[in-house]
Amino acid sequence: MVVVEFAYSDMKKMVDIPREKMVATLSELGAPSEYEPEVDKIISELTPNRPDWYSMEGLARALRAYLFNELPQYKTRKSDYLVTVDGSVAKIRPFTVCAVVVGLKLNDERIRDMMLLQEKLLATLGRRVKRFGLGLYPLEAIRFPVRYTTMKPADIRYIPLDFDREMDAGDILENHKKGQQYGHLIKGHDKYPVFIDAANKVMALIPIVNSAETGKVGVDTKDLFIEVSGTDMHACKAALNILSCTFADMGGQVLEVTMEYGKERFASPDLHTKKMGLDLKKVNKLLGITLGERQIGALLTKMGYTYAKGKVDVPPYRADVMGLVDIVEDIAIAYGYNNFKASIPDFFSPGSIISTYDAADQIMRGMGFMEAKSFVLTNKEKLGRIGSTQGVAEISNPGTVDYTVVRPTLVLDMLDTFRINKMKGLPQRFYEIGIVRDGKKSTNRLAFGLMDKKVEFAHARGFLQTLCFEKGIEFGLTKKSMQLFEPDMSCAVVSGGKEIGIFGRIRKDVLEKMGLDFDVYICELRV
Repeated sequence: MVVVEFAYSDMKKMVDIPREKMVATLSELGAPSEYEPEVDKIISELTPNRPDWYSMEGLARALRAYLFNELPQYKTRKSDYLVTVDGSVAKIRPFTVCAVVVGLKLNDERIRDMMLLQEKLLATLGRRVKRFGLGLYPLEAIRFPVRYTTMKPADIRYIPLDFDREMDAGDILENHKKGQQYGHLIKGHDKYPVFIDAANKVMALIPIVNSAETGKVGVDTKDLFIEVSGTDMHACKAALNILSCTFADMGGQVLEVTMEYGKERFASPDLHTKKMGLDLKKVNKLLGITLGERQIGALLTKMGYTYAKGKVDVPPYRADVMGLVDIVEDIAIAYGYNNFKASIPDFFSPGSIISTYDAADQIMRGMGFMEAKSFVLTNKEKLGRIGSTQGVAEISNPGTVDYTVVRPTLVLDMLDTFRINKMKGLPQRFYEIGIVRDGKKSTNRLAFGLMDKKVEFAHARGFLQTLCFEKGIEFGLTKKSMQLFEPDMSCAVVSGGKEIGIFGRIRKDVLEKMGLDFDVYICELRV
């Protein structure tokens, strides 16, 4: 949940309506809000699917469209600003898009709101900086052209924000709070990504922290240089558009920056609307009502779109609109959920029992284990926590950095289940039956785990013994050294002279990486 708070008096300057109507309208739009008299502020709680609402300007934009059909037109002005992207960044943080905004009038409150918008975008759309990081720089402090390139850590030297001494990249990753928080994203590479201006000043270590000399925005700053850099070009462009539109709503003029990727050049940001087709029959079928073209056009206008002859213009700040259903949802919001009449479906479908459990499920549930279900896809960063990154099947065109490989084991997901539920009380017992990619083939595995303040080896082994007895499997345990388990509690499960699984107590350092403070035993078997 993302929280945006603002003084009613500030918002009233942008949308002149009574406080009670403002709170009610925001709630109707899908931004549940309430007035807190103790702090004299309106507080809105947002789901992460509307990053364009993470600022007061974004919410004001939505209110003006919903109440007064005011649709802003965002335009950019051409400029000579140039950013060159060196090919060396391709293996670490390959993408960046930039913009310049001039003519801003900032004060302490607006700077605070800018920083909060930046943090919220990074935490949600940026997936805690995994997909992108972003930086704001006073334009007068840097010289163009600017380069996005890589340098050896020892050669990256500057005074970072919130520090009063020069540091190199290694020092920043070890001792700066941002380095400690995000350093794992670039550690292990021979060179780190940086922005360098024409005077050879280091503007920022990407995606860690800006330079105090070129990256500190203050109340006297009127012109900004903005960069969004990361691993997902679509997400970078979406974040830059949201920032550009927000600064335009603050009174700034957005200037284009030429991005040069080798022989390829393009202007950034692109604030043109995106055209999408709209099938009225599908809209009415999905909503279960009958709306004419004029009605749909009026409802879309309330939600910030323009519509004509089956075509919808999606505003540049709407990063969440990916298909028809997203637009239909907005039509439903504008129509009003309370205006839909409850009815019984006009079709009949007889139910039937679908068998999804086998004997192993019954055995595990009978021993007091709860079933867990997790995603088949994961990423190498997570697998690195348990030392299981070798030989994994990688996705050739992943849609997100969170899911780039097929899991080779269920152990990581079991540990993740304990991490998510660690505040739910002890002891905890979970099991999962799922697919893993073992070498070049997919196989089914059964994994179960126990977590408690203290778990004895014999107690954990008892559950394995019961499972194998009920399944008619004769088994034995042999010592086998594995990076995952404590050396004296690390075993292979053997049956008929073949290894059929692993069993042991998770090492303390692995548990610390997962944020767990209790004993954990895990067993994984081929089924």
